[in-house]
Amino acid sequence: MGEEIEFKAYAPGQGELLPGHVVEALDPSDPALFIDDLVESLNLRGFEKRYRRRGERAFPPRMLLKLWLLGAVVGVYSGRELARRLHYDLRFRYLAAGLRPNFRTINRFRERHHKDFRGVFLQTLRGAQSMGLLKLGQVAIDGTKIRANTSRSKAMSHGRMVEAEERLSDEIEQIVAQMDELNDAEEEEHGDDDGGGGLPEELQLREQRRERIRAAREQLEKEKGDKLEATHQKSFADPEANMMKTEGSLQYCYNAQAATSADGLIMANDLTQKANDYEQLEPMVEAIETNTGQPAGIVLADHGYLSESNLEALERRGQRALIAVRGRKSSRWPKQPRTQRMHRILRLPWAQQRYARRKTQGERPFAEIKVRQRFRRFMLRGKTKVAGEWDLVCWGFNVMALLRAQTA
Repeated sequence: MGEEIEFKAYAPGQGELLPGHVVEALDPSDPALFIDDLVESLNLRGFEKRYRRRGERAFPPRMLLKLWLLGAVVGVYSGRELARRLHYDLRFRYLAAGLRPNFRTINRFRERHHKDFRGVFLQTLRGAQSMGLLKLGQVAIDGTKIRANTSRSKAMSHGRMVEAEERLSDEIEQIVAQMDELNDAEEEEHGDDDGGGGLPEELQLREQRRERIRAAREQLEKEKGDKLEATHQKSFADPEANMMKTEGSLQYCYNAQAATSADGLIMANDLTQKANDYEQLEPMVEAIETNTGQPAGIVLADHGYLSESNLEALERRGQRALIAVRGRKSSRWPKQPRTQRMHRILRLPWAQQRYARRKTQGERPFAEIKVRQRFRRFMLRGKTKVAGEWDLVCWGFNVMALLRAQTA
C-alpha cells in the first residue's frame, strides 16, 4: 500500500491568534482602496453642515458616502443590500471600519444628501483636470432613457382622472348629506351639543384620494397643454416621471444626459422629464464650460439634437459642432440654411473621421452604467432626488475611469 497523500492544514473552526487587518485581504487594485483615498481627499463640508451638534452622535458622512460610491461602482443601489454587505463583503467592511449602520440610516443619507452629490462629482472633475485628464478637444453629448421608480399599473389616464374626480365628489357629497341628516336628528333628540370626533375615516380617505387625482390631473394638463388627450397618463407614485420609449416599450422614465471627454470622463450631466434631446444641447454645452472653466473644442451629437435654433445658438457662442443631419428613417435633403451647411460639412473626410468616434465616445458611458454598474432604474422618486442619484451614478463611472487611468 502506498504512502498517504498529505494536504495543507485545513481547520475551518480554528481562530487566529492575532486578527488580520481587512485591507490585507484586498487586492491592491481594488476600487475600495481608491475610493477610500479619494473621499478622504474631498471637502465634505456640504455634507457635514446638515448635521446638528445635539443628540446622539451620527455616523460619519464620509463613511456613508464611501459605501454609496462603492455601491455605484459595483452595482448595489439598495440600502438593505448595502447593510447586508457590511456583514460579509470585505470591501464594504473595510470602508465602514467596523461600523454597521442599518439600512434606514444608509437610505436616509442618500435622500438627505441628494443635492450634495453634485459637489463631490465636480470636485472629482477638478482633480482629474489637475492630473492632466479631461481632454476637451472633442466632446460627445448623448442621452439615454432610465426607468423611474414607478410603473404603468400605478398610473391613470386623464379621461379616467376626470371620471374618478366626479365620482369621488358625488360620494363625498352623499356622505356629507348623510352626516347632516344624522346631526340634525341627534340635535333634535339631545340638543345642540358638539361632541367633536372629527370627520369619519371614509370621508377623509375619499378627500385625500380626490386631491391626489386633482394634483396629478393639473400637472398633466400643464405639461401637455393644447396637445392633451384623454389617453395621456400620469403616475401617482412619481408624478414627475413621463412616458418614454425604452427597450422596445413605453415606460415611465427620465431622460439622462451626459457629455463625455475624449479620454472617457463624464464632464457634465443633466436630467430632464422630456423625451426629446434637442432642447438639451445648449444647456449641456453651457454645463461643460461651467464645470471645466473652458469650452469644448468640438461637440459631437446625434440627429436627436439637431434643430435650426440649436445650430444658430452654437453659432452665436462660437461653438464648433458636428451634429447628424439625417436620421435613420430620413433621406430628404434639408431645407433650412444652417442645417444644409452642417450636412455639407459632414460629407468632408475630416468631419467623417471625427464624427465616427461619436458612437463609442458618447454611448460607452451608458453601456458601462447599465451593464457593469447595473443601473437601469432609479430608486428615488421626484426629479430633484433622481437628479442627485444620477450625479452619484456618473460619479461612480468617473471613479472607475480615473482608476483605470491611474493603473494604465
